[in-house]
Amino acid sequence: MKIKFTLFAVLLFAGILSTYAQGGQRRTVDERVQMSVGRIADSLSLNAAQKTDAQSTFSAYYTSMDKLREGLMPGKRPEKADMDKVTELRDAKLKIIFTEQQFNKYKEMEASMRQRNSQRPVGQ
Repeated sequence: MKIKFTLFAVLLFAGILSTYAQGGQRRTVDERVQMSVGRIADSLSLNAAQKTDAQSTFSAYYTSMDKLREGLMPGKRPEKADMDKVTELRDAKLKIIFTEQQFNKYKEMEASMRQRNSQRPVGQ
């Protein structure tokens, strides 16, 4: 009887852990905005007005991306053309907010982050 109870408890605990591990990966729009602006603010030497404008731009970007993902099966991606439109709109707004040097540095940072992410093993 003790063995059955212990086995049940272990299986229940493992099930709970796996459920939390799968569901806890999606951040809110505000969390993603803060993370993105926080990542670039120091490197680009953004002033307060630029930070505020960048936050509203990233907020609109992440909200639009979430809308593209609505109704899709888990693991499916929206159409690349639709994602590119949203990204181009974001970049056009950021180009107005940032100086030319800041924008060029931002694009370099973005490219290096994409490269790092594509080199990660699947599942990380």
